[in-house]
Amino acid sequence: MARGKSIWKSIDKYLLGLFLSILILGLATIFSSTYEGDSISLFDFSTIYGKQFVWVIISLIIGVFILLLEGQFIKNMSYIIYGVVLFLLIGVLFMDPIKGAKSWFQIGSMSIQPSEFAKLACSLAIAKYLSSVNVKIQDAKTRLIVLVLLLAPAFLIMIQPDPGTMLVFFAFIFVMYREGLSGNVLLSGFFAVLIVVIAIFLKASETENLIFGISITGNLIFAFVLLLLGGVIFIVIKLLVLPRYRSSKYKALIWSVLTGIIINLSINYVYDSVFKERHRTRFQIMFGIVEDRRGDGYNMWQALSSIGSGEGLGKGFLNGTLSNNKYKHVPEQSTDFIFCSLAEEWGFAGCFIFILLYLSLLIRMIMISERQRSKFTRIFGYSTVSILFFHFMINIGMVIGLAPVIGIPLPFFSKGGSAVLTFSILVFIFMRLDAERKKVLR
Repeated sequence: MARGKSIWKSIDKYLLGLFLSILILGLATIFSSTYEGDSISLFDFSTIYGKQFVWVIISLIIGVFILLLEGQFIKNMSYIIYGVVLFLLIGVLFMDPIKGAKSWFQIGSMSIQPSEFAKLACSLAIAKYLSSVNVKIQDAKTRLIVLVLLLAPAFLIMIQPDPGTMLVFFAFIFVMYREGLSGNVLLSGFFAVLIVVIAIFLKASETENLIFGISITGNLIFAFVLLLLGGVIFIVIKLLVLPRYRSSKYKALIWSVLTGIIINLSINYVYDSVFKERHRTRFQIMFGIVEDRRGDGYNMWQALSSIGSGEGLGKGFLNGTLSNNKYKHVPEQSTDFIFCSLAEEWGFAGCFIFILLYLSLLIRMIMISERQRSKFTRIFGYSTVSILFFHFMINIGMVIGLAPVIGIPLPFFSKGGSAVLTFSILVFIFMRLDAERKKVLR
């Protein structure tokens, strides 16, 4: 009992309050999104809401157990957890596909998605490695090992295939930047993403021209543009940069141009071989190349109409007519598109409060991360923030048409036992580690 009281005094009450508020709001939104206008049964565990409620209770019970653990024990288990999750990611590839992907272990009426736990495993493993003695992110060896730690689960998730979850691992670039990765690398990453977006747009457009009888695609033209741009920058360096600095600039330029061309041309293979037809169509819809309101674009257009119908103050709790389970106007309204239910029932004002609440959670976690004496805790905290922010940004962008529909859930809101359990464990581990911050010697 004494130990429980000491833990309660040490954990951050603001973070706990924000977490519980979002968790309860998410559970209420799932209930509303699955409401069919009949009698209300809060404890019918055969319903979508009931199953999610069970997972929330399981998450809270495991969270309390985590708060009773020693921080050093959690740190020591990092690599073991990472290894177990890798084993599960390999094992799930031998399961029967569900919804076209081998992503779940089916246990009775429940399903477990190991790719969700991979986010937790990578957060622990990277925090463990980067907090080791004499390990610095500036060293090439360190960056290579971190890259391998991320690519191993990302590759296994990609071949399930689950491209949405795989993309989440890009969020760790913010963690690396906080730990001392050069801003040039972050800038390079930004331009790499920009090249990917342009390449996908050109591939989705399927622009093709015949020049002297040779088929020239948009991606080939873009590769030529990159070469031409590299040539222009080469001339600028020669004219404006002092001779003793030119060599390093030339090397960086050559590496950047070649990488850009490789990324651009690789999109052809990834787009045709990795993405399924529905993924390709969704990119075309996002870029405005096609408008398929009755086919693959149905979800997005129905989502937009649902959000717009909420107007300023919304229709009220359980009064939604487009985003609940009664009319099924918005498909997947309790999973990827659950933001529609919130927007329809609470309107712009409710969405503003929700976004403010969520950003408050993220900002609080950043503040807590910055006050840490333990490097392991700081890195784990930033990993958690990066994962939650990436999910939050992409999910809402997906629903309002600013990102492709790639199946990324909204943390603590979207239906999914594995997801709510993983996100909750991330927050509880961070709270537990933070509770020991005064015991750590600087």
